[in-house]
Amino acid sequence: MIRKDKKTFKDGSVKTQIRVTEGYRPYPSSSPKQRTVKSFGYLEDQTDLDAFWKEVNACNDSLKKKRDLRIEIPLSERMYSDNNRLLNYGYKFPESVYHLLGIDSFMTDYQKRSGFRGKYSLNEVFRYLVIDRILYPSSKREAASRLLNYYGLQSEFELPDIYRALDQFNHFFYDFQQYLHGKVTELTGRSLEYSLYDVTNYYTEKDFPDPDEVYTDRNGQQTKGPALAQKGVSKEHQLTPIIQMGLFLDGNGIPVCMDVFRGNMSDSDTLKENLDGFKKEYGIKRTVVVADKGMNCSHNIDLLCSQGDGYVFSQILKGTKGKRYHKELFDPEGWYSSGNGEYRWKLITEEYKGNEIQFETRDGERVEKKKAVKRMRKVLLYWSKADAGMAARKREEKLKRAEKSTENNAYGIAHGKDRYLKEETVLKGTGEILDQGQVAKVSVVDREKAENDAMYDGYFAIITSEMDYDASKIREVYHGLWRIEESFRIMKSDLDARPIYVNTREHIRAHFLICFTALVIVRMIQHYMGEKRLSAERIATCLREANCLIERGGYVRLLDVGGRIRYQEIWDKKKGKLVPSLKFSAEDQVAVDYRKIQEIFGTDFYFAYAKQEDFKRFFSEMDLRRA
Repeated sequence: MIRKDKKTFKDGSVKTQIRVTEGYRPYPSSSPKQRTVKSFGYLEDQTDLDAFWKEVNACNDSLKKKRDLRIEIPLSERMYSDNNRLLNYGYKFPESVYHLLGIDSFMTDYQKRSGFRGKYSLNEVFRYLVIDRILYPSSKREAASRLLNYYGLQSEFELPDIYRALDQFNHFFYDFQQYLHGKVTELTGRSLEYSLYDVTNYYTEKDFPDPDEVYTDRNGQQTKGPALAQKGVSKEHQLTPIIQMGLFLDGNGIPVCMDVFRGNMSDSDTLKENLDGFKKEYGIKRTVVVADKGMNCSHNIDLLCSQGDGYVFSQILKGTKGKRYHKELFDPEGWYSSGNGEYRWKLITEEYKGNEIQFETRDGERVEKKKAVKRMRKVLLYWSKADAGMAARKREEKLKRAEKSTENNAYGIAHGKDRYLKEETVLKGTGEILDQGQVAKVSVVDREKAENDAMYDGYFAIITSEMDYDASKIREVYHGLWRIEESFRIMKSDLDARPIYVNTREHIRAHFLICFTALVIVRMIQHYMGEKRLSAERIATCLREANCLIERGGYVRLLDVGGRIRYQEIWDKKKGKLVPSLKFSAEDQVAVDYRKIQEIFGTDFYFAYAKQEDFKRFFSEMDLRRA
């Protein structure tokens, strides 16, 4: 800007000094200051005013354009100083999604409604924990130690404030998920014609289960019952207490809602606990629940059908539950085969007995009332050559370990080999099997069981209530479950949701709410990337590499976003797509990924140096909807 300053001299004369100045901030969030770009002397001393003002205006106009920067670096600058601190600005991308989802508004409204009297902002704490969970997942204590590592992020709170805020987050556990669902629906137009559901568990750092406690249930009632951390069947083979989490996803793989349950609750029971609230709170008239065999029990099927909903469940083929399908499974008639013979299927219709479930209130308690009914469903039986080969290889590996175990008691820890071991009473010395008495017990390989299992190699069954689904539709809907398995992997590995370090029910639920929100943001980014979709790990990697330094005079130095050599891609005829080769390319993989992220956020900023004002505009331009 052009400044005109009056200056009075000792002799009483007054002259007008003309300068071109620019505004800057010495550091993020500081008060703006001004510096002189060029001084043009006094207006009264000029002989050619037209030429003078032309030069002044040209200098002023040049400030509005990109120009070379000249930065002076003092040799006395110390290593450990604010100017030399590496700051991450990659967090601005997930933060823009945070703003897009309107989470700031929800937090502000809650803080006003609840009469919260803390001196810190709940929104600042929640935003920080969500963003830090995406980029640097860790404990709350370690997250707090990084408060100063983000460029321009408001973080006027301390570690005790974080733990206090977790109690507040628990209060809006369900309301916030509903709010987030509404925002995601507005942005993606998602439909819950069918919803994916599954359960997994997360281990804790505790040695023993927590005792019973008093807590507020989903209906706002004070209830006394078991704590969340309980000993159960860990899906990661952990011996410490675990916590169950049930997750609903839409067809795009974006989370809808979740809930947490005690660690010793069976997977199938969690659906019953979740379904009623899921439909009422999200205004869903009818949905088709897609789940694996862990949810497949008669009660869940009856509950879904009684509410007018549908299901697509995996069905076990071995044992008592699968016996009813053996005749059709091994009957060679009625099967359809793909052209190359690597896949075949059979679609049948069956009638089965069930119950119509209604609820009534007795003595203030909700009680189920059942009435026997008959229903129809479709059953898809199919066989895959690739899956058959994989099952055979796994069984052979187990048999080898079983044989090794019978020879010298090696492989004492059961890695699946016990499936094909049985005990027989034999006579010591001769090995003769005895009918009566006990001389010694030995383990032998159960070949008969292995041969029986081989009959089912590559065979699968899917049952559904949707009578209008054909074979391809059933497989398409069911195989969407890979998205929920991937979401669990992201939460456990990329977002590091376990082990769970916090202890109280309120803090545990708040922890999962933070992880859930982080998962929604990652999934939103992936959804808008479409075919250019990156994994959660690659997204976090390139955002972690987006760092800068603050230079003197209000300038920012942006460091290269990179660090991994990219491999060349070649066309694979069998797979029909490009696959990585073993040869290096001339590109950096992280840099390529970062360009993709900038593209879907509608930005294009690659200058190594920038004024803080220009850098701020770069942040404000980020918007997934501009992609």
